[in-house]
Amino acid sequence: PLLESFGNAKTVRNDNSSRFGKFVEIFLEDGLICGAITSQYLLEKSRVVFQAKSERNYHIFYEMLAGLPSQQRQRYCLQGAETYYYLNQGGNCEIPGKDDAEDFRRLLNTMEVLSFSVDEQNSIFRILSSVLHLGNVYFEKYETDCQEVATVVSATEIRTVAELLQVSPEGLQKAITFKVTETLREKIFTPLTVESAVDARDAIAKTLYSLLFGWLTDRINKLVYPRQEALSIAILDIYGFEDLNFNSFEQLCINYANEYLQSFFNKIVFQEEQEEYLREQIEWKEIPFSDNQPCIDLISQKPYGILRILDDQSCFPQATDHTFLQKCHYHHGTNPLYTKPKMPLPEFTIKHYAGKVTYQVHKFLDKNYDQVRQDVLDLFISSKTKVVANLFFSHAQVMARQRSLIRRSSTRTRRYKAPTVAARFQQSLLELVEKMERSGWAARRFSPFPPQEPGLFEADVVSSQLRYSGILETIRIRKEGFPIRIPFLVFIDRCPGAVGGVLPYGPVRGDHRACGCFWGQCLSWGGSWHHPCSQLFLKEQLYQALESKRARAHHLAALTLQRYARTFFIKRRFRSLRRKIVLLQSRARGYLARQRYRRMRHTLIKFRSLVHIYVNRRRYLKVSRVASGHIPVLRWQELTRREVVDVTHLEIPAELMGLLEATAGEGALQCHRPQPRVPIPPSCAVAAHCATAAQDVNAGCVVLVPPPALQPDSKLTLPLDINDYPMAKYVRGHFQEPAFGMLTAPLKAPLTWLDEELCHEALSIFQLILRFMGDPGLGGLQETLFGNYIVQKGLSVPGLRDELLAQAANQVWRNTNVNNEERGWLLLATCLSAFPPSAAFDKYLLKFVSDYAFAGYKPVCQRKLMHAMAQSQLGTAAARAFPPSLLEWTANRQQASMALDLHCFNGAAGTAPGTVAPRGARAHPQHLAVGRGLAEGWHGWSVAMKVGAQWAELAGHDYVLDLISDLE
Repeated sequence: PLLESFGNAKTVRNDNSSRFGKFVEIFLEDGLICGAITSQYLLEKSRVVFQAKSERNYHIFYEMLAGLPSQQRQRYCLQGAETYYYLNQGGNCEIPGKDDAEDFRRLLNTMEVLSFSVDEQNSIFRILSSVLHLGNVYFEKYETDCQEVATVVSATEIRTVAELLQVSPEGLQKAITFKVTETLREKIFTPLTVESAVDARDAIAKTLYSLLFGWLTDRINKLVYPRQEALSIAILDIYGFEDLNFNSFEQLCINYANEYLQSFFNKIVFQEEQEEYLREQIEWKEIPFSDNQPCIDLISQKPYGILRILDDQSCFPQATDHTFLQKCHYHHGTNPLYTKPKMPLPEFTIKHYAGKVTYQVHKFLDKNYDQVRQDVLDLFISSKTKVVANLFFSHAQVMARQRSLIRRSSTRTRRYKAPTVAARFQQSLLELVEKMERSGWAARRFSPFPPQEPGLFEADVVSSQLRYSGILETIRIRKEGFPIRIPFLVFIDRCPGAVGGVLPYGPVRGDHRACGCFWGQCLSWGGSWHHPCSQLFLKEQLYQALESKRARAHHLAALTLQRYARTFFIKRRFRSLRRKIVLLQSRARGYLARQRYRRMRHTLIKFRSLVHIYVNRRRYLKVSRVASGHIPVLRWQELTRREVVDVTHLEIPAELMGLLEATAGEGALQCHRPQPRVPIPPSCAVAAHCATAAQDVNAGCVVLVPPPALQPDSKLTLPLDINDYPMAKYVRGHFQEPAFGMLTAPLKAPLTWLDEELCHEALSIFQLILRFMGDPGLGGLQETLFGNYIVQKGLSVPGLRDELLAQAANQVWRNTNVNNEERGWLLLATCLSAFPPSAAFDKYLLKFVSDYAFAGYKPVCQRKLMHAMAQSQLGTAAARAFPPSLLEWTANRQQASMALDLHCFNGAAGTAPGTVAPRGARAHPQHLAVGRGLAEGWHGWSVAMKVGAQWAELAGHDYVLDLISDLE
């Protein structure tokens, strides 16, 4: 708790961030901790005088103000944290979830455990209080002799600090507002400007805190120092890689340390791997790794490393941060790891191993120099507070030794250089690396993930911390090398199953025959293992596989033992029961066998009777068809001519098969419904009298009549842009494969792009189309049912309509069989009678029909498509509710027109064309009204159909032909 309170602070990333590097050696004796040594590096002294937004100063200040009794607070002249400039800059004087008063009580208990006397504790609190009061020392400027001079405004704070530290108030004020230059004969006091006075004030505050922190660390080391040499575990707790909104001199040192440690880590790990492979005589390729030595040289190499330039500039009185930056640009402007700003800004960018970081050079020289003036040392050495005097006296001795060493090492051509922060930091880093070289192991930790809430896992933050800490390099080394090393004898004893489990016992077990057996077991693992001199090298994957095999062997052995134990106990019971249950088992088996035989015999008899019924029925139907002349020879020959390939093997849905079988034995369909008349155009007059048509199955329901006197249809006018819609263009844009033409085998995928749930339905429809066009045994009512089944698929699933029409058009294109092609056009015309194509397909299909329709199907299909396009605003509602009726099938076969008789209740009658499937409430009444001369008064009519004694009325949105189909 002591070092945590004095060395940790709240940052934007962590509420308890360690702001100093720490190297702890924990000494162990007989498995128990017997001592420890703590080394601290690069305490962030700038945090004492400045904190960024949402950050805090070191915890000890807030804990002291929250935990000190009121009497002691009055003794040290302390108030709330918000009143001190050194504490309120970040705007966060409290941390949610942290009780500063309770932490201060724990700190006092720790001091008692560490044997801090009451005087020492009072001295510590005096120093901390004086730092806070120094921050509230303000200045104002005035001119004297044409020179700006700073004077102290808050003299009370000066007296308070002097009283706490027990030094002269006048001497303290001079140390802050004057610069002392010593010559051989006298001291020259030079007044400071306000900015210089503030820097002098902050320098004293930082020096007080840093010396106090170092003294506390040394004090702890003296108490826990090991009494004798012992084994130790070294734990390095140092800054991680930092890239803040404002990166200054401290971040450069921190990132330089991370670069140096990363380089050291890579070299140590790879060198150990290489030495191990050489020692074991393993043939291996050198493992490549990213060398960050160029970045280290950029920062610290003599004579023009960035830190070297900074040290040189710190020795020139006239040097500034700007001159330092210009020298860096001059010497490193062409370095690929160094980037100058595009704008004239006081910053530069370095490409580290963990990413690019931009550093602002503001106060680089001041932070690097960081020397305590001799007059300040003399002032505090004269303090009456023993702890303060000893702190500065020890510091003066250290500085004197450093100056002596530098003078002795300097040549005549080089002037004396005062030790800088950068130089001391590099020396400390070298000492740290020397300690770490004793062992290549270090404990690494991750900081809490922002926004500092439990249970969160942010992949970007985790990956960046893995990259910054070098864990990814370690993983790569383990992946490419052989991280598992096991001595031969240990491996054979641990994993005997890996070498076949057949090695003899004795000295022979340790020779290379074991490796031969292991090699025979692991041929499939290739280069995942090696067997050099003294031990076996394995990759992680192979080792895990062997461990899994070993665990499985142990598991199977345990199961075997359990099985034998259970068997022993169960057998005794089994033997006692076996004789008693043998008879019961035989009786039960006999009873069950007889029952099973009876059920099988009954089922077989029932099945045989059904087979006899089915065979006899088929024979009867065949004899009936031949006897009644239902399929004459001429008709059969005509149906046979349509066959291109054998399609009778294609599957038919069960529901359709049932309908076909139900109509297979019926003769000519006897229909007693009203017989609508189909006018015969002159071009079809001869065909109406052919023998084949006369014997059609629908001859009893639909009759051919001479054409009645009908109002001629208006001449069809194709769209003007019809030539812009060739079928080939639609095939390229909407077909899955740019192929269009008759297919003789079932599709493996739909022609157009469909949803996944419709693909299987589309393939089934294509098989039905193949059978409809090419099955020679399909005719009469079966043909009508078959076609209506296909049409019903399009009516029930709107998404399949374009696919169905495209399949029909595909089968009539380049069809060499005239009969087969005619049936394809019949199916296409029937589909168009029931539902229209989509707006994206209608013009392409109209163009195709207009150019390539078979015989008389061109006007039929054109008329249906034009009427469908006229009702395109209805969308899917334009489709029929029922498949086409027998009247429509007959009209489509004969390429003829349809006519319906209309009667009014006043006795008026007429005939209306049935070419277009009109809606009930408007189309036919309109036709009859126009025929009677009521061109403007046809609104308000309705349509009803009389079937025998029954009347059926239509709604306004119903189709008349749907009613006929429904009644059929």
